[in-house]
Amino acid sequence: MKILWNILAIIGIVSLIGGGFAYSKFKGELAAFNELDPGARKVYSNMWEKIKETGSSADATVWKMPLADGVSKEDAEEAMDSAAVELGILAVGKLPLSTQVEKMTDKKQRFLKIFQYCNPITAMTMVDHSDAFSAYLPCRISMIEDKQGKIWLYALDMDMMISGGKTLPPKLLKAAQDVKQVILDIMKRGASGEF
Repeated sequence: MKILWNILAIIGIVSLIGGGFAYSKFKGELAAFNELDPGARKVYSNMWEKIKETGSSADATVWKMPLADGVSKEDAEEAMDSAAVELGILAVGKLPLSTQVEKMTDKKQRFLKIFQYCNPITAMTMVDHSDAFSAYLPCRISMIEDKQGKIWLYALDMDMMISGGKTLPPKLLKAAQDVKQVILDIMKRGASGEF
């Protein structure tokens, strides 16, 4: 019985030492995480779930929507252009990548076109807060034909930018949330072909 008590005592001591080590090692990490926006935990949890599911960090950081049955690429593009005008965001560029690659290679490509949108005032406000936000500009929506021939819309998941770090100043947070909603609305309108 004394041997059992000694074994249990050793296990207890090792557990306390291990727990103390783990606490001291991760205490700073936990404190830093607790300084982030309250939505950060959900952002990174969702990202982790998508990474586990897909094995791809790119898939974990985007929104995607399929075009509804019967909605053509042209219908989707017209609906997105119309939504952008209606929602007050500038369409600042279109990049017909698949068409360009076809011209360069003389080989048929899956359809891929990039649409770029920007609210200049919000963009400058974000860059004034952090130069790194310039890498997120302009907002992009990609229209791509998957390998099975289905057309999808993709955009960068803005939640990481909005809530993934320390809480943004109130005015900037509101502007970023507004742009997020505009981009999601443009995608929804494009996916449904709704003018």
